[in-house]
Amino acid sequence: MERICILAFLGINSWKDIRTREVSLLSIVVFGIVGMIRACFLGTVSVDLVWNVCMGAAVIMLSISKGAVGMGDGLLFLSLGTVLSFEELLSAFLLGLFCCCFWGIVVLFLSGKGKKTEMPFVPFLMLGYIGGLIY
Repeated sequence: MERICILAFLGINSWKDIRTREVSLLSIVVFGIVGMIRACFLGTVSVDLVWNVCMGAAVIMLSISKGAVGMGDGLLFLSLGTVLSFEELLSAFLLGLFCCCFWGIVVLFLSGKGKKTEMPFVPFLMLGYIGGLIY
């Protein structure tokens, strides 16, 4: 059931990211709060949560400094960190980054768009999460 909720959360935000280049702040806040309540209730608050917060904070810092990654992506990482282990979050991020890079190369060479073309990241994060589930 937990994986279905995570996939639904990523699916909703992927759809919104593709259509509007934004993520749903309301869903991120609700998901993060429910995730923290779940972690406290189940007693699964651990060092993983600290590492996940650090990873989300690093993505937020990237959005502040370079603007290459959106602030919503960092907030999404923070909320995902309440329910995923560090390994799951890192693998979803790295697999999503790989998929995004591959798609970026395809877009660059086939469409002739420049390297400054914006692409939504949440759909690739969702693919990375699914890839982590399969692997």
